[in-house]
Amino acid sequence: MGLPCPSKRSIDILKNSIPENIIDEIRDRTDIVAVISEHVVLKQAGKNFKGLCPFHSEKTPSFSVSPEKRIYHCFGCGAGGNAYKFLMETQSISFPDAIKLLAERTGIPLPRNTSGHAQDPQQKEREALRKLNESATRYFQSLLKNPEGGLSARNYLSSRHFDSEILDRYRIGWAAPTWRGLLNHVQQNSSVSVERLVKSGLVIQKEGDGSTVYDRFRGRVLFPIKDLHGNIIGFGGRSIIEGENPKYLNSPETLLYQKSETLFGIDQAKQAIRKENEVILVEGYFDQMRAVQHGIEHVVATCGTALTAKQAGMLRNHAETAILVFDSDPAGRAATEKGFDILLEYGLNVKVVVLPDGQDPDSFIQEQGAENFLEKIRNAKPFIESYIDALIQETPGKTPADRVKMANQILPLLAKIKNNVERTAWLEAFTSKTGIDDLTFLKELKKTFAQNQTRLAETDNVSASLFNLEKHLVHLILSDKETAEAILMEINPEDFSDPTLKTIAQTCRQKIEADEDLKLDQLLDQTDDPEVRNTLSRLGLEPVEFDTPERTIKECVGKFKNIHIKSKIKDLKLQRLQAAKAGQIERSQELQAQLHEMHLALTH
Repeated sequence: MGLPCPSKRSIDILKNSIPENIIDEIRDRTDIVAVISEHVVLKQAGKNFKGLCPFHSEKTPSFSVSPEKRIYHCFGCGAGGNAYKFLMETQSISFPDAIKLLAERTGIPLPRNTSGHAQDPQQKEREALRKLNESATRYFQSLLKNPEGGLSARNYLSSRHFDSEILDRYRIGWAAPTWRGLLNHVQQNSSVSVERLVKSGLVIQKEGDGSTVYDRFRGRVLFPIKDLHGNIIGFGGRSIIEGENPKYLNSPETLLYQKSETLFGIDQAKQAIRKENEVILVEGYFDQMRAVQHGIEHVVATCGTALTAKQAGMLRNHAETAILVFDSDPAGRAATEKGFDILLEYGLNVKVVVLPDGQDPDSFIQEQGAENFLEKIRNAKPFIESYIDALIQETPGKTPADRVKMANQILPLLAKIKNNVERTAWLEAFTSKTGIDDLTFLKELKKTFAQNQTRLAETDNVSASLFNLEKHLVHLILSDKETAEAILMEINPEDFSDPTLKTIAQTCRQKIEADEDLKLDQLLDQTDDPEVRNTLSRLGLEPVEFDTPERTIKECVGKFKNIHIKSKIKDLKLQRLQAAKAGQIERSQELQAQLHEMHLALTH
């Protein structure tokens, strides 16, 4: 199969300015493995090197590089070529520009007259936009450093504890609160057309009035946004006036800037990400800069946008683990969950760090220090574990309804994990952490899991088992006073899990203790709760279909007692474990004696 290559016309024109032997020498002296390794994690496999293809999504490496033949090929999508072609594809540059880059890399001088080549119109436009963004960056930097004009912005950045060193490293600038500052500067100092300025996103042309053009960024601190290779492709602007909306304003999408393909700080972080084999994902510009300011280099920011497949693919080519550090509010948690889905799809191990309420990486590092932040990174929990912990915190109840609710939230996430062993391990972790030991529930849960379903069936008897038992008991209590007395002598209505049935049982017990009859019409008059009234009227009209009420009472009471004894046994076991860990030998022995009594009390 022939290698993809630059057009013959492009090569012919180049030969007039760069001798073919120099083009060949540059290619021969280029270490193609080193060039591609800046974009793809390569591992040696015999004579060749393998990695995940940067040109399509894959989980199993099919991208191969041959240092001997100085070529690459993907056996998945068919992409292939040499070092020139790789740079052209990954950096969206022309063949002549790829030659220049590799000439600089190998130290081979080029003839002076190398600018006479033809250039693709779109590539020419890209280059013009890059130059315009570079010029705008210098202008914005000069405004920030202006003794008077940049004072308010410098004071703001100083209040955020960012020094001149980090501001210079990121080339942070300031857009004055004027309507045509940048526009006038560009028109006075260059021949750039208004049309190109509009295409760059730096200025806005008023709809319906082509003559009205004004700066997009006004009165904002500006963050140059760079691509993987350090080219400035857009800007993010932050208002320095609290309460002003929008707080952040980004460049629109352009020929250079596609927000779904961009991560703030990736150009500076990529080498550190490779070294650590993990990437820390944060939300904002300041979060990323604060980490870097304190020596934590393997960090990138999504800058308020949801993580995309293209961003995940870019990260997977640099690391195997992603650690999400998003806000703990509902929006942050939603972003974390979506990020997990996408990163998992691209084969990354996903972990989560939860910061204290109201804090982000910027404030946490500033207040608690880099070492405390790194400690949280080192102790980051796998996403699934963190999700389970959050579920338990939100749903502390032990009722069947609580268990079903938690199960139906975790099952869809487990279904996304393709590895069966890992999925099963997480299911076991879920049941262990939630303390689910109901055999019927576990059986139904495992059945649902084995069938790769994402919800427990509404008609199953998992949530219904205890509810039905309590309903049977209340039905019997309402059937006649003698039966009610027999049941309520054995059980405590406070132990009921269903609130409605508990209320009815409590009311019936009060009436029996007051030696009053249990009349449904009176019970209905004594409550304003529509759910209680509905249950009373329904059970009152349903016949009591028990052949032997005495045996039914005994069985229902026995089952009910066993459930609550098992719950107490579980609590006592936990207390015993805690006592043993604390070295409280006598307390541990007391609890062991209570456990023995509880086990004896179980009916079989």
